[in-house]
This record gives sequence, C-alpha cells and structure tokens, in this order.
Amino acid sequence: MVKFIFYFFIIMVASIYFGYPLILSILSFFMKAQKKAGNGMPSLTLIIPAYNEEEVIRQKIENSLSLDYPKDKFEVLLVSDKSSDRTDSIARGYLDKGLKLICQEERKGKIAALNLAVIKAQGEILVFTDANSMYERDALKKLARNFSDEKIGCVCGELKYELKDDTSIEKGQDLYWRYEKLIKARESFFHALLVTNGSIYAMRSKLYEPVDEDLADDFVNPMRIAKKGYGIIYEAKAFAVEKISSSAAEQFKQKSRIVSQGWKATFRLWNVIFTSGPLRVFEFLFHKFLRWLMFLFMTIIFVSNLFLLSSGVVYQILFVLQSLFYFFALIGLLLQIKGCKIKLFYFPFYFCVINASSLKALFIVLKGEETRVWEKAESTR
Repeated sequence: MVKFIFYFFIIMVASIYFGYPLILSILSFFMKAQKKAGNGMPSLTLIIPAYNEEEVIRQKIENSLSLDYPKDKFEVLLVSDKSSDRTDSIARGYLDKGLKLICQEERKGKIAALNLAVIKAQGEILVFTDANSMYERDALKKLARNFSDEKIGCVCGELKYELKDDTSIEKGQDLYWRYEKLIKARESFFHALLVTNGSIYAMRSKLYEPVDEDLADDFVNPMRIAKKGYGIIYEAKAFAVEKISSSAAEQFKQKSRIVSQGWKATFRLWNVIFTSGPLRVFEFLFHKFLRWLMFLFMTIIFVSNLFLLSSGVVYQILFVLQSLFYFFALIGLLLQIKGCKIKLFYFPFYFCVINASSLKALFIVLKGEETRVWEKAESTR
C-alpha cells in the first residue's frame, strides 16, 4: 500500500509539471492552425488601479499616455483606492493631458476599483494593468488586433520580468515564468487560455461582470468569458515590463494572496468552471487546482519514502535525491539572506517558496482572512 501511495503521487507530480504541457502539445499537433490576428483598432480604455503609488505613478501615467494608439479611440483611466500619499496630486497634474482620475472615498481594494472604473469606461475594449507595469509602445495595438475575430473575448499580453538584484528569488521566478509562458502558448492554441495576467490583459467591455472584491479579476474574468463561448488567447508580442521583487518574504506574501483568491474563486465559481467543457476542466485541474496541492503531494512522497528505505537501494537513492533538493532549497534561503548568487540553488529555493505559499493560502481561506486590499507595487525605477 505504501509503495502504491509513493508511486501514485510521483506520477501525479510528473503529470502536473510535465504530462500536462506534453498532452497539450500532442493535441495541438492534430489541430488546424487558428485564424491569424487582424488589424482592427477598436476603442480602448486602459484602467490603472492604484494605492499609494507615488514612486511609480508619474512614470506609469507618462508611459500610458505615450502609447501608440489613435488618441480618439483611447482613454487612460486611473482609479485611486483612497491613496494617502502623493498619488492623487501627481495624477491631477496630468488631467489636462488626457488622464481621467477617479478617487474612491474609502479604501475597498483593487477589485472594487476595477468595478468602479468599468462603469465609467467608454472603450469597447477594457485593458487592465498595474501601476508598476510599463507597456512597450505598440502593446495596445498588438492586443487590439486580436479582437478583429468576433469569437475572441479576451487577450493576455506578455509580462517580461526585469531582474533588479539578480538574487535567488528573482532567478527562480524568472525560470518559473518561462515555464508558464510555454503553457500559455499551448493553451492559447486552442483559444482556451486558462487565466490571464493582471498586468496586461484586455477583454470586451460587454463581457465584463462585477467581480467579488476578495477574488482575482484575472482568474474570474477568463472563466466567465469562456463559459459564454468566447475564446481567450495569449498575445506574445504585446509586452509589459516589471521588476521582480528581490524579497522572498514579499514573494511568499504575494503568492499566498493570489492562490487564496484562486481557492475562493473555485468555491464560488465551481458551476462555471466545471460546465465550461472538458478541455477547460482539464486545464483547471492540472494547471491550477492540483498544483495548489503540490505541497501536500511533496509531503506524502517524502514521508512514504521514509517507510520504504528498507525496501531496496532505489528507495534509498530517491530519498537522498529528495533530501538534497530540500537541502539545496535551504541553502538558497541562506544565500538569499546573505545576498550571494549561486545558480544551482535558484530553482529549489523558489519551488519551495511557491509551494509553501500555497499551504499558507489554504490556511488563509480556512481562517477566513481578508484578501481584498493590496499594498503598493514595487518601484520599477
């Protein structure tokens, strides 16, 4: 029985990280190429939620107003979530240059800010971004051209991370993000991208429904859009740039909040998720749900391996390999604290950080902790 448990969860882990993208690749081989993007330029509203972003807001506003898109079809709407710093005063300096500003009278969080902004938005297409994400000049055109296909409801752009201090946590996230881009490209082939990135994604305004304030818009919106029968794709040539946080504690906190919102959304939207077709359910289970439980699978594999040490040299070798992996993760943590940079320890450290954050996220949900508000973004300067 112990051997069955041990191998079952090893196969599960392998299926999640390797089998899932492999199956998508095999399926895509038998599919016809999808219709290419057109050259349409629908009216757009770029929505920027902000809370105490005085360090980056000027750069973000200037970046947004300078984007290459017809000015008569483009508006920039900034929503300040009752910022207590100079965010609002800096933004007011751009009102005569085309910026539109909404100030929430009480702090309600990012999603409340987005819900309010959508009501005021004039564009056929809503583009969502973050205050610390800087768009390349043609990003909006690259996003917008995909909406020439009436079957497309949502388009996710490409978030590029700029390494700031070249630390273990930054390198680890960079490697992990490359893997995620591979999966996005595979899912997009079927017009079935599972989730988007809150830093750069666009959707048809007619498809937007108010999102619960303690959930994540870039998780909920794609789920609802897919349920309505519209395609969701990945536009790899529409770029936004952010700096990766060099703090392991900040990464842990951020990932915990994101995954906890994912758990909450799963409980509330299960009927949407599990009635959106076999492919969508398959993507959700292997790209998100089972990955959120990875900390449990890893624990079961390690503990069951302990009981199998006397069963042969193979189990002893596997136990040593697991122990080395976690030892390397520990060294990665120590190097992070000391500011040292050794590539060998980047991935084990980051892998353990993100899976530990999933465990924390489950506790957040079970304890009913608040996930509605967010802190200011890290500066990109």
